[in-house]
Amino acid sequence: MEALFLLGGQSGAIAAGIVMLFVGAAALLQANFMDSPLDWPIRKGDSQNVWARVPAADEVRRRVLLVGHLDTHRTPWVFTSPQRLAFFRLMTTLAMVGLVGSGFVYLALAFLVPPPYWPLTLVLVPVYLGVFLLTWQPDTTPYTHGANDNASGAAIVMSLAGQLATAPLPGVEVWALCTGCEEVGAHGMRDFLRRRRQELRQMLAINLDNVGGQGAGVCYITTEGMVIPLKPAPELLALAGTVGQEHPEFNAYAKPFTTLGTDASCLMVNKIPALSFVGLRPDGTLPHWHQASDVFANVDPQAVETVEAFVMEMLKKM
Repeated sequence: MEALFLLGGQSGAIAAGIVMLFVGAAALLQANFMDSPLDWPIRKGDSQNVWARVPAADEVRRRVLLVGHLDTHRTPWVFTSPQRLAFFRLMTTLAMVGLVGSGFVYLALAFLVPPPYWPLTLVLVPVYLGVFLLTWQPDTTPYTHGANDNASGAAIVMSLAGQLATAPLPGVEVWALCTGCEEVGAHGMRDFLRRRRQELRQMLAINLDNVGGQGAGVCYITTEGMVIPLKPAPELLALAGTVGQEHPEFNAYAKPFTTLGTDASCLMVNKIPALSFVGLRPDGTLPHWHQASDVFANVDPQAVETVEAFVMEMLKKM
């Protein structure tokens, strides 16, 4: 697009501006878990969701969705240190702003600025090239074992479903959902939403993701999402706070998580009340996240059991 803008005259600048605005809008849709024109050329494979409905002990007064995704991620270079991850977040933010901003700049310069000033737009090229390399490199790497991300969350969903099938809660029906394709845009959750949207609007959702890292307590998320800050359901946030106060032994605390989205982000964008548990350590780091070291030996079984017990207390209070 930069070459078209610089070499195509006024018509080329207008065309480049329109294309950049289109791509920027499509990228924003993708980042917010919405259908995008950029979806169709992307190579795809088969996946699936696994879910079950656990009835209440008596008349249903509340329905709760428990979510833990099944798929794993690759092992990108940017996830090998907190500094590189912060750099990646900065670059993707700049690229997202630049895609939309450059579209307007191209259109404005096509009409307002003489051609000698046009090469100033080259300042954006290093950002685009940097983001291209940072997002292309992961596809050359192996997948993680996914012990923490997210066998830990899926295990809690299945364990709670098993317990509740044996001893149902009064008035509370639970849906246990393990999604596919969370790591590539929450496509499993998006598919589940398309099929069950009306029922989900009447539910509360609890998402469990990366909850077994060593050194992590019970961490529930106050803000999540890469582009637009998304807030959890006030009712669930207040309930988590109450359980944390009543059970200090759980070592529960609240933190924001805005590096990437989760299945709960997809729900929040679609106005479904949700709350995420993501095992951030007190210093804000996520152990072994998207690294080859995400293996069973680096999962803390006690951390998983504590999060499970905490969520069960929340369900009982409903």
